[in-house]
Formats: sequence, C-alpha cells, structure tokens
Amino acid sequence: MNDRRAARVGTSTDDVRRRNLSSVLTLVHHNRALSRAELTRRTGLSRSTIKDLVEELAERGLVVESPALGVSQVGRPSPIVSPGNQALAVAITPEVDAITVGVVGMGGLVLNEIRCPTERVPTVSDAVTIAAATIDRIREGLDQGHTLTAVGVAVPGLVHGPGSAVQLAPNLDWHDAEIGQMLSKATELPVYAANDANVGAVAEHLFGRHGNADHMIYVNGGPSGIGAGFVVAGSLLGGVAGYAGELGHTYVGGRERCHCGSVGCLETEVTQAPLLRLLTELDNHESDDHPVTHNGAELDVINRQARSLAIALGNAVNMLNPRLIVLGGFLRLFCAYAAEVLRGELSYRSMRAPRDLVRVVPANLGSETLMIGAAELAFAPLLANPGDY
Repeated sequence: MNDRRAARVGTSTDDVRRRNLSSVLTLVHHNRALSRAELTRRTGLSRSTIKDLVEELAERGLVVESPALGVSQVGRPSPIVSPGNQALAVAITPEVDAITVGVVGMGGLVLNEIRCPTERVPTVSDAVTIAAATIDRIREGLDQGHTLTAVGVAVPGLVHGPGSAVQLAPNLDWHDAEIGQMLSKATELPVYAANDANVGAVAEHLFGRHGNADHMIYVNGGPSGIGAGFVVAGSLLGGVAGYAGELGHTYVGGRERCHCGSVGCLETEVTQAPLLRLLTELDNHESDDHPVTHNGAELDVINRQARSLAIALGNAVNMLNPRLIVLGGFLRLFCAYAAEVLRGELSYRSMRAPRDLVRVVPANLGSETLMIGAAELAFAPLLANPGDY
C-alpha cells in the first residue's frame, strides 16, 4: 500500500502541469523570447499543450505573446512568447562603500538601480536598514499590477546556502550574519542570499551568450575583493556548504596581510582603488567605440596586477580545465588593457594542454552581472512553481 502511494508521488495531473508550466516559463525567461514552435520542440510537448500553458502564463502576467515579424514561411507563423513585466525581483549588492538596490524584470532586464553610498563600511544592520528603506520607495513608485516577488542578495563573502546566512564577509567584517532572516522581517518579502561571484557565474552562464559556457570560471572583482564561481558541466560548483570559489584568497605572493587573516592573497595584490578612473571610463564607453585613455603609471599598475591575476587563474586552469574564463567587475579592465600581459603570464602559470582550450573574456553583462545574478535567486521559486503566482 505505502509502496504504491510512493510510486504515484509527483505523477498527478497537478504535478505534471506544475512541471510543464515551470519548464515553459524557465525557457522563456532564460532565452528572453521564443516562438511557440520552438517551445514545442524544446519541451517535447504537443502544440495544443504548449498553447494552453502559454495562455495560462499570460493570464498570470508572466509572459506576453506577440505576432512573429518578418517571417517568410508557408502557413501561419508561430507567435513569439516573451517574459511578462508584472513579476519583479529586487537585487541587492552590499559593498564596503555602498549598498546598491536594483529592480530586475524577467528575462534578466535591469529596470532600475539605486546606489546608496555609505560613509563607513556598512554593518549588517546598516545594510538591512538602507535596503529596506530603498525597497519601500521602490514599492511606492510601482505601476499598478507590478509586484515585487522576492529579494536576492549578492554577498562578497561566504554564504551558507540553505539559511541565506553570511558565515564570513571579511572585507565587510560580517560574521555569522543572518541577513536573510533580518531583511525578510524588514521587507516582508522572501530573501535569498548567495556569494556574489557565484550569482555572477549563474548570470553570465544563463544570459551572457558566451557559447560553450558549460565549463566556465567567472571571476568577479569589486570594492570588497575578488571571488569566483565555477560552472562545471553546466552546474554551479558550490562545495559542501556553498563556500567554493574563494579565488581571491589563493596565494599569489606578496607580504600584505589580507582581511581573511592570511598573507599574500590575490585580492591584496589585485585591487580596484588604483584603477577606479579607468573603470569609470570603461563603464561610460562600454557600448561605443571610444578608446579609454590611460597614463604610464596606470598602465604599470594594471600590468603588475595582471601578472598576479594570472597566477591564480593558472592554478584554476590546471585544476578545473575550463573552456571559458569570464572576468567581471573591475577585472574587465584586464581584457581591455592588459590582455597580452595576462595571456603571456598565464602561459607560465598553467599547463599547455588545458591553457590552449580556454578563452579569457570580459563579462558580457558588464556592470549589471551581479544585479541579474542576484535577481535569479529571487526568481527561482517563481520559476519552479508559476502556478502559485
């Protein structure tokens, strides 16, 4: 009797429909637009089933349909299904000098980003207070029918996944901080936190359009240090408790003591502060062809830092054999101004066979990578069960 009941778990009509709704919405969300015909092909479901599922998602405001444009074919062109704009996620990135709060729509579309500078390194309480007040202002300005579904937080430190608790964020001096619980109480929204480089890796993997990104290392550099996220065979490598990826605390030489307590960590040798002007210019001209100018002193600094970065990347190449390394945050500068130095030093720090297979590229999502990645944490429950929205 019990065995027969167990065999039926997850096979009821409701369970099947929930999974099908999830599959369709997830495909539309991650691809930003797909035709009904393509949804039919990718899911293996019938055309009539896809039609019913899309209509239900459209009624809930989670997708919208539009006619196919510019299509030359026999018969009626398949409608295009795109993400709806009613369900919104809040994305938060705490740093040593600011708390940034963003609003992200489905499809990874960053709609608004509010940077709240701080006069000191923010405590957990500071971060919660600033973020909650900003979310209140965002709520007041929402159009009717738009809903904040949940909050995702990209933390520059070790986050214990199941409880969204920060075990250690050394540059912020956060220890055993229950940010998920605190922020949820302050905003009355579900909150999900993870390491910033891990969410950046997810964002670039899903939305970066890099190609061959199923074996990828994403390395993020910000005011609070350097971290990495490892995508292995299409899945994020988290480790036993979600702490994997602390590339910023690997030894690259030097004698400076790091916030983590060790000496000679990568993030003591590769830092944003001396490159801030270059980063500002890069952000301002990323979408055009204007070259960013630099002086000799800046070039010396970025070349020296590139050599330190190559040591850490070389170790990662030897250990993980990735096909792609994506540099995000201020590390995008190294692709623009020190690519030859980085590649040359990498040749000394890694074995030839795995090195010849890897490409080193800047983050395609630019400065929005962490916003999109944090929002993906918030959207996860909705994608898993759209019928509850």
